[in-house]
Parts: sequence; structure tokens; C-alpha cells
Amino acid sequence: MDFAEDLKREGAKRVLDLGCGAGRHSILLGKEGFQVVALDISETALQTLEARLKTASTDNVALVKHDMLELPFIDDYFDGVICTNVLHHGKLVQIKQATREVHRVMKRGASAFVVALSTADFRGGNGRKLEPNTFVFTEGDEQGIIHHFFPRKELQSCFRKFEITSFEERMIPVEEGGNRAHFLVRLRKS
Repeated sequence: MDFAEDLKREGAKRVLDLGCGAGRHSILLGKEGFQVVALDISETALQTLEARLKTASTDNVALVKHDMLELPFIDDYFDGVICTNVLHHGKLVQIKQATREVHRVMKRGASAFVVALSTADFRGGNGRKLEPNTFVFTEGDEQGIIHHFFPRKELQSCFRKFEITSFEERMIPVEEGGNRAHFLVRLRKS
């Protein structure tokens, strides 16, 4: 994971895995020696991660059940934040609140890596529309889950408090036709 190497070069110690899910990144970062806080709103995801940690040869991952709208940490607490495929799970006002919270809990000079959906994703428009570019999926594995699909400028504006150090859109063709499309963003709190 390139982000882990960047964090090491920056001297990072404490990292937040925001929306950790089953903990793939939490475990990798823990094995790299970081003190990881794995946060997710899903009790099931955290239970899965807890079970995986028992065989993962790392004991420096703390689990926290919470949402991303009011993070339960003091200001300037984390040296790094990773947030993959999580930020887009909400309405735009909630997403903007979450980005403000991420900024608040990051130390000055800290880095973040974010992966978020693009409007070029083939699933955009699926489900019940809540607001522009925001849909609740009505079928499949993510039934009932909100997805916001970002136009480039909108996502950039969500990060206006940060220095954007890289911003790319990645397209992955899928069998169903079309592409899965995500923005990969690296940020720094200045």
C-alpha cells in the first residue's frame, strides 16, 4: 500500500481507518506498525474485523463503533486518515459534514487518502433518487444504502479546507457493461 509508505516517510504514528468495514486496510496498517483506529457504523463489520484480528498478528488496532458525522476524537489527533469507498454513503450535506470532521481530527501536516464514487460509475442513477447524484439502491448487496456519485468539481469543493496533493479518476470495466468509476484523492491538512 503506497499510502502506508507515504505515512512512514512523514513519521505518522496514529491513523484513522474511517469506515473500516472488514478491516483490510486496518490490518495492513497495523502490521506496518501504525496505531490504527478502525471506525465503522456497522456492528457486523466490526465483529468481522475483531475475528480477523485474532489471527492477523497485530495488536495495535482499536475498534470504534460510530458514524462519520461527529467523530469521537479530539481535534488534531490523527497523523493520517484512510477512507475508501465510504465518504459517498450519504447526502451531500452529510458528506460535507464528514469532511469537516476529518479535517478537524487530523493534525496539521497530516495526510489522507480518500476513494469516492464518480458520476462516470455505471451504477449512477440506479435506485431511488434522493437529491442530485444521490440514490438509495433498491436491490442487490447494497439495497437500502445511500450512494452519492461525485462530479469532479463537487468532490474538489468538499475538500476546499485541504491541500489536494493528487486527484485522479480511475475506471474499471465490469462484466455488466460500463465502468466502476472512482476518484482517488490524496489530501494534506495545511
